[in-house]
Amino acid sequence: MNSMSKRAGLLALFVTFSAGIHAALAPEHLKEMPPLGYAFIAAAAIGGALAWALVSHPDDRRISLLAGVFCLGQIAAWALFVSVSVPGFSGTPEGVETIALVSKAAELAGVAVAFPLALPRRRRRLSASSTSATSSP
Repeated sequence: MNSMSKRAGLLALFVTFSAGIHAALAPEHLKEMPPLGYAFIAAAAIGGALAWALVSHPDDRRISLLAGVFCLGQIAAWALFVSVSVPGFSGTPEGVETIALVSKAAELAGVAVAFPLALPRRRRRLSASSTSATSSP
């Protein structure tokens, strides 16, 4: 197993953790705010699909990028729902709960793993080409 596969597996773990929390909280949110409950179901399903894709295709940078964007979206949506009144969601802003902070920590860790996996390694290429250019007579 190469380093990229291990990091993709770690990213899959973070995404799965977030998806699991959203799946577990969906029933409660369906009772309180049905549209938000459906969003939690969607987040769990998308997270599960991304985690499966990461494990199945660990070298595909596009999947890592999608996972990173997914995690960023989860963090941004949560920040929105706890900070302002969102039209169509009568229970907003919501209170900040410990389980949400745990989920956001996993998603933030996912972002930290996802983007280095997804983005090309230009610094190494540039530094390698500039080193070879300066060492040439």
